[in-house]
Amino acid sequence: MFNLSNETDYKLLSKTKNYYNFFILTVLFLFTAIFIRLIFLSIENNDSFQVNKNKTGASFENLPTIYDLNKNTLAYSDFNYSIKNIKNKVKYIKRNIPLNEILELIYKGDPYIKFEKILTRKYPYKILTNNMIGHTNIDHKGVSLIEKFIDINNNDIHLSVDIQVQKKIYDSLLKDTINLNPDYSLNVLVDLSREEIVSNVFLDNRNEADKFDQTLLPLKDLKFDFGSVFKTFTVYSAFKNQKIDINDYFDVDEPVYIGSKIINDYPRNSEIPLQVGDILKKSSNRGAILIRRNLDCQNEFKADLDHIGLLKSTQIGFGMISVEPTVNNFKGRYCDNIPFGYGLSISPIQLINAYGKIITGRDNFNSTFEKNDTQNKNKYNNISNTINKLLFYANETDNELYKNFLVAGKTGTADQTISNNEKFQNVTYISFFPYNNPKYLNLTFMQNPKESYGKYMTAGNTVKPTFYNLLKEIYIYLDLSIINTKSTEI
Repeated sequence: MFNLSNETDYKLLSKTKNYYNFFILTVLFLFTAIFIRLIFLSIENNDSFQVNKNKTGASFENLPTIYDLNKNTLAYSDFNYSIKNIKNKVKYIKRNIPLNEILELIYKGDPYIKFEKILTRKYPYKILTNNMIGHTNIDHKGVSLIEKFIDINNNDIHLSVDIQVQKKIYDSLLKDTINLNPDYSLNVLVDLSREEIVSNVFLDNRNEADKFDQTLLPLKDLKFDFGSVFKTFTVYSAFKNQKIDINDYFDVDEPVYIGSKIINDYPRNSEIPLQVGDILKKSSNRGAILIRRNLDCQNEFKADLDHIGLLKSTQIGFGMISVEPTVNNFKGRYCDNIPFGYGLSISPIQLINAYGKIITGRDNFNSTFEKNDTQNKNKYNNISNTINKLLFYANETDNELYKNFLVAGKTGTADQTISNNEKFQNVTYISFFPYNNPKYLNLTFMQNPKESYGKYMTAGNTVKPTFYNLLKEIYIYLDLSIINTKSTEI
């Protein structure tokens, strides 16, 4: 027996009472947990908890998971829970709610309250993958873009996209989009060896009412006149057909006409003839036309445009095909308009693939979202080597990254007119690096920027600095550990 007057016995009794209380609380906790679990199991199995079904009455099945290059999950199927009232007309009270809220309604015992376990599609990086992955419909069927493809594919999908690099580009591009205020911005990074699209970022900067359709992929579904980036194709065709030499001069100070329309250069070039490299560097419209006039329009120039994929649609992986290009004949004078960037509207992916073919020397170059483990070697030739050197020279800039990574490229500014005769610019900068052993190609594009980083509204004062801003953020994540600086002289 305990003697309560004895201090030792009193402490022992107190400790025994504490153990007893702890034991009771533990039992109650376990009982409650088991009870709640049983309720949840009953919810999932009784008639008041319905799993969504398709039109045939069969339960939905998980769609394959979509992963990025490093196996980060970009899209997957998972369940959420919804509450509906069926008293009169079915009315959803709450969607995608936590289980504890369902438990509260079970205790109320309302017979008109029903529960659904709904299979839905989750996108952990939704803000980064808009206008790329696509979406599913209410029947959990893929209806657009890559999601449309996986509906007929039973295996998980591994994309070429690196979501970490895409996040870096997204953040950088967003800052410049805010500063320059275009209608929308696009940036695409391509691994030239694997022909993989590493990043694809699209930002719609317009009012909510004008937002771009999420079921479309701007990379393949939009098309533009891209301006002076086409001058590279003109030079390429002239070299390919051996109609010019790198040291040839062209008198761009003399008037150049297309029909009765005089073609000008902005700003006005010097009063001396320009060599081919300076025509690209100064982006001379007159020079590009004079170079093209050394070529037969149909059998040489047009044939070469078709050869590099500018006159037909192209595949981009997962069954997706780009829009057809549009040729504006300008009353039959497209052979003089296309050389300096007008008269041929194409999608961004066609522009990327055309440059990819020229700078790598691989005629079958084709960028894709599909992961590709094959390494393709560049097939250098005199034409690709010469153009790559010229574009490095033409791309000269004070930015330290230009020489650090041997960035070659070409800008393009195309004047556009909308229905009320209001004019604006499409600005493009396509670049690749290092120029003497190209590993990456990048396209930066904006429609109708309202601000610029310089006096004139040109690609050189908008998208070109935008590219260098994002390159500064991503180069450490790219395979640029060894850069050969030999043969950098023009």
